[in-house]
Amino acid sequence: MTRKNSRVSIEILGSGREVGRAAISINYNGRKLLLDYGVNFDENDNPIFPGHIRPRDIEALVLTHSHLDHIGAAPSLYVSVFPRLIATPVTLDVSKLLLYDMIKLNGPFLPYDNATVDDMLGHAETRGYGEKITAGDFEVTLLYNGHIPGSAAVYVNIDSNTILYTSDFNTVTTKLMEPARLGGYKVNTLIIESTYGSSNHPPREETEKLFYDSVEEVVKKGGTVLVPSFSVSRGQEIMCILAERGFSYPVWIDGMIRQITEIYLAHGEYLRDPSILSKAANQFRMVKGWQDRRKAYKKPGVIIASAGMLKGGPSLYYLKKLAGDPKNAVFLVSYQAEGTPGRRIIEEGVYGDADIPVKARVQWFDFSSHTDQNGIMQTIKGLRGLERIILVHGDPMIQEELANKIKEEYDGNIEVLIPSNGENIQLR
Repeated sequence: MTRKNSRVSIEILGSGREVGRAAISINYNGRKLLLDYGVNFDENDNPIFPGHIRPRDIEALVLTHSHLDHIGAAPSLYVSVFPRLIATPVTLDVSKLLLYDMIKLNGPFLPYDNATVDDMLGHAETRGYGEKITAGDFEVTLLYNGHIPGSAAVYVNIDSNTILYTSDFNTVTTKLMEPARLGGYKVNTLIIESTYGSSNHPPREETEKLFYDSVEEVVKKGGTVLVPSFSVSRGQEIMCILAERGFSYPVWIDGMIRQITEIYLAHGEYLRDPSILSKAANQFRMVKGWQDRRKAYKKPGVIIASAGMLKGGPSLYYLKKLAGDPKNAVFLVSYQAEGTPGRRIIEEGVYGDADIPVKARVQWFDFSSHTDQNGIMQTIKGLRGLERIILVHGDPMIQEELANKIKEEYDGNIEVLIPSNGENIQLR
């Protein structure tokens, strides 16, 4: 006897009409396959959790990658019950580091501690791309999605429904990653990120060349370039760009970028070309303490340091040392959220409570690891049997624009949904 598709539903617990806080539950006969369980942060940097889900109802939790907006709430599910956890080995190793750091910074606002994280990771299964995984009635496959090392899209087969959750993904070649490999799959329901759904990135090669040439220009005139970077993926991407082109001036690496680099090199099979990152790690100087930190900014060269938005970490220390001299530069290579110090430097040219002027050269470079509108449309065209598209992880105005483009392209033959958090979508 054939089961009815109406028993399958998709519940948006997070990332509905917002960027970040990813949490998608696929529900069937009282059991739930949870795809990510992340957090966002309020203006005071306190975590905002996704919608509630009972841990005992979870057949399995799949973590698609290690960014906090996809993993930050996950340990809260492992306080008393221990659902099955599936992820790539890179995602698990980096997640441990980031969750420990989050506890250090936000401990009083979290319903878990280091021991909870250890319990969660102790129940994890490491899986690779293309391997079919059975979780109750759900058949799950992790697919290569090009976002960051170890990241994955999730292909789900449940009661005659095929569902693809892209998570954050990218469709261009970067120093660390190949483009996403999502084409050719039969997909009834596509759950796709829409972060850059109304715009397109400049060609990657142009951005890399512009960045490198700009760095050379500054150091050849005796300046030091501060590159505040996300610890996960972005810092390593910048290291590779400099190493591949044979940059001859000193490059210092500071903050959590160092530890993440070690994890990536330990899982070289998840990198497009591990030899480039290995070259960078061997040639560049790792800051090991305050003696190195005081030395790093005193001669022409580059400092790659966390945090990417200048909200804390060693990058803030270097900013104070370098910002007052016009021969230096602050090159921002990460997304700068509203209200962050990095955003203020770009828009107002000042930093700190005292509005200290930044006299150093300031420039922003688009090294996004999220695909753009062209990449989204290309991905949709590469799938078979598409009936509906659910847009998540995006600003509502951008999502509306993208939805209209999809409807126009397909003459309204594909249903396009922009759900809010808390919505439960019944699949026919």
